[in-house]
Amino acid sequence: MIDTLDIALSFIYTCVNIFIAYHIFFLSKRLSNKGKLEHKELIKQKAEELLHKINNESLGRRVCLVNISRYFEDYPSTEEKLFRGYSCINAEIKTTNFEGVEFFSSMPVAIYKKENGQFSFKEAKNREKIFNVFPVGVIPYESIEHIDLDGDEYGEGPLFYCYFDKKASWDPLKSCPFPYKKTLYYKKNEEGKYLLIDTILKN
Repeated sequence: MIDTLDIALSFIYTCVNIFIAYHIFFLSKRLSNKGKLEHKELIKQKAEELLHKINNESLGRRVCLVNISRYFEDYPSTEEKLFRGYSCINAEIKTTNFEGVEFFSSMPVAIYKKENGQFSFKEAKNREKIFNVFPVGVIPYESIEHIDLDGDEYGEGPLFYCYFDKKASWDPLKSCPFPYKKTLYYKKNEEGKYLLIDTILKN
């Protein structure tokens, strides 16, 4: 009888613990998601505040993307470290979207048309150059820890403290990490507006 009671109590104790653990897990998940949404809203708001200032005061778009893992170590070193990237890189802020903040990440590149009608970055015989595109890197909101709109004596413009933990999409074998989750390509039309090129670019 005692053994049966012990087994029953042990079973009830285990069920109670599972019930508590289950609710704690999902409560922490909800709190975690709430924290992510709050962080996204904070970073988006700061970035849009900067964009508003740029547009209204005709300021430059140059910003400095700071590698937060190296910031307290050797910022503003210009030396690239294997598997850790640069301590900071320059970019120009473009806009915000659902995923994150967009930055002009490099100089415009030429697009060529192949015989089969597909687009390519590579120049080759019988390939016609049709236009230039602007590479734009997207940094997810969760990869931006903090934005300092005032900048410092080292960086060029506002500072975006980011996690450099993404592989370069244009060179998957490159060891140097970047903050960009992906790269978009925009074409500038005659009116000066940037149009997203969603056609798949192939070599």
